[in-house]
Amino acid sequence: MRTTLLLGMIALLAACSKQPAPPAASNDQGVASSAPATTPPPTDAEASAPVAASPTDAAPNMLSAEGFGAIRFGMTLEQAQQAAGSKAALPEPFDPGCSMVRFPTLPKLRFMVENNVVTRADAEPGIENAVGVPFGATLTQIRASQPAAEVTPHKYDEHGQYVTFPSAGGRSAIILEVTGSKVTKMRAGLQPAVAYVETCG
Repeated sequence: MRTTLLLGMIALLAACSKQPAPPAASNDQGVASSAPATTPPPTDAEASAPVAASPTDAAPNMLSAEGFGAIRFGMTLEQAQQAAGSKAALPEPFDPGCSMVRFPTLPKLRFMVENNVVTRADAEPGIENAVGVPFGATLTQIRASQPAAEVTPHKYDEHGQYVTFPSAGGRSAIILEVTGSKVTKMRAGLQPAVAYVETCG
């Protein structure tokens, strides 16, 4: 009798210990996974990794050897109009071979268009440039801040200079004109258009 009672208690204890396991988590495809649902904390290397900049972190518009804002040298006139958000104001008469145009949204810039391609931009005071040299800067100030700048004699002013900042590949440049001992003109664009002493007219 005691033996039967003892065997019954052992069987009952064994049955109680066999509790059903909790259901396994599944992924989006319905495949069971034994991985925990919580996300592990980042490692020291992950925490210190730089965050990639978003397109909204772009620098303010300024004249560079590559263009101005969304307008890039080498674009067609139609592409530049879309980038500027306005239709170009064309001169009369318009010479398709070479003309200077303006966009109402960018009143302090004139763009050179050669055979329907934007090749250069001439800036007026109030426009900043990528080399950080403003209108009114002297040649001494330019040489102090930009010692690698290329300085050549001015075509019309015997006391003036052209100060050139070529791009890395030499395909384009920023050129400042120094007359009366100060920067009075500023342009940027593709070669050879940026080096033209005169514009289209």
